[in-house]
Amino acid sequence: MLRVLSLETATDRGGFALWSGDATPDTVTTESCHVFQCPVGQPHAETLLPAVRESLARLDWARSSIDAIVFDAGPGMFTGLRVSAALAQGLALALDKPVVPISSLQVLAESAYVVCGATRVLGLLDARMNQIYAGCWIRQTTGWVAEMDACLVNPSDLTQLALRQEPGLHVAGTALDEYPEAAAWCAQYLLTDSRIRYPAADALARLGAHGFVTGAGVDPSEALPVYVRDRVALTTAERAAGQSL
Repeated sequence: MLRVLSLETATDRGGFALWSGDATPDTVTTESCHVFQCPVGQPHAETLLPAVRESLARLDWARSSIDAIVFDAGPGMFTGLRVSAALAQGLALALDKPVVPISSLQVLAESAYVVCGATRVLGLLDARMNQIYAGCWIRQTTGWVAEMDACLVNPSDLTQLALRQEPGLHVAGTALDEYPEAAAWCAQYLLTDSRIRYPAADALARLGAHGFVTGAGVDPSEALPVYVRDRVALTTAERAAGQSL
């Protein structure tokens, strides 16, 4: 029986999952999955670790029984990615366990597959500052493969994506609700809306379990976020105006 802790903080709707089950290179079977969602409006850095400790105690899981720490490596919210990467590093070092980094856009694809059977998914996450993180994943017999690497694009420039326009392409992510241009572009090209908006901790856990058994685990020192955008800080004026990355 495999046990993983997944840390999902790529968006402002963060959380984690304590997942147990069986995994092989071909299949992932869930036995149990406890999911916690961080309170809205509270920093992940303040809520995540205490909630993990409380949940481990409630489930009577010894920390040493966890086989791997899985975290959403992004792209996504800068501060959130730093929180989960740092927490994953700290726990993995303390427990002498591997870390499994997973793309936020792959997590969207996995959620869409579970909900509506999507096997080719374009992820569009709000990157703030009137931009979108985009990436396309296709499901094969051995798991998800990136068809289009994560990139940063303006809502009005989605036609520039290096993407095959074929039937069966689903779309997921917060950008669909944040940018009318994105929703209109998806409708124009007849993309199917999966209704998935946020990366989910349970989907992240399943992907992490598969990654663990297929050798995707890395040393804690390599648990680093993926920054598609070079700029990772706001000016004082931008912070005062309520902007965020």
